[in-house]
Amino acid sequence: MDEEKDLEATAAIPPAGTENAPERKDRRWIIFGAAAVAVAVLVAGGVCGYRAYEGHQVSVARQTCQSAVADQAKAVKAYKTLLGSDDTMAALKTDAKSVKDARTVDTLAKAAKAKLPVMVRCDASKAAGLDAAAMKAGKAVKTVKADAKALDAAVKAVETSKLNKTVDDAEALYKATDGKVQDDKTRDALTKAVKSRDAAAIAKAVKAVNDSKTAKERADAEAKAQAEQEAAAQQQPQSQTATTGSSTWSGGTYTNGGGSTRVYTNNGGGTYHAPQQQPTYQAPQQSQQPSNNGNGGGQPYIPPTSSCTGPITGSCSSAPGGEVWW
Repeated sequence: MDEEKDLEATAAIPPAGTENAPERKDRRWIIFGAAAVAVAVLVAGGVCGYRAYEGHQVSVARQTCQSAVADQAKAVKAYKTLLGSDDTMAALKTDAKSVKDARTVDTLAKAAKAKLPVMVRCDASKAAGLDAAAMKAGKAVKTVKADAKALDAAVKAVETSKLNKTVDDAEALYKATDGKVQDDKTRDALTKAVKSRDAAAIAKAVKAVNDSKTAKERADAEAKAQAEQEAAAQQQPQSQTATTGSSTWSGGTYTNGGGSTRVYTNNGGGTYHAPQQQPTYQAPQQSQQPSNNGNGGGQPYIPPTSSCTGPITGSCSSAPGGEVWW
């Protein structure tokens, strides 16, 4: 019985090399399919990964570009604010004659005319284009900041040159007004203002010195005019009217010899100098023949003389028969 069981078991065992053949073929196809699927998945994953990476790069580049453009806008705004400030506007109105160095005015005029770069736009679709735009905006920021720095320096240079001119003029005024002001304390205040280099204080002190100088000139002119009037009054004749009291003037017939001063002598010995007047013409005495009326009457004949015809400067006599005056 045992032998029969062993024979049955031996008959049930397949021949060697044929027991796993169908199963191996099925496994190979499974392996090939799995590998193909894996490759496809890897390819799809790579594509998606690359696209995701590229999108990230574009996003970063865009942010960088936008930040650079924002910096450019800030720089431009700062330049325009500086250009429109009160200090810059005042400096631009400064005349070349009011500064010590006129070249500072020309430099400021050029700095105020700087051409601002065009604003950059971040509208590229690729990271490379955005990176290029960011670089362009960065260069624009540097240019605008340099222009603003030059403008600020030019404004300060004009202000300094203007103050230097103010100080020089104040020092010259101080020297020129020595002894020519009514109150010398104004010149002391001017010296202190110059040392402080305070433009407002210098302007105030300069005005005070000029006002004091004008006051002294006015006072000196009035004093001079008064002195001239007093001197002129002393040179005028002491009196143009004779005070004779009870004296009587004596004289006689006289001839004015050309408008000279006529001298009269009164009985009391006083002398009267008459003012200059137009010559008075007196007809010469006509000769008359003695009267023969028998009683010695009539006017005697007085012949004319030539010895007393010059200007009357004193007493004159041509006696016995001519003009006589004193």
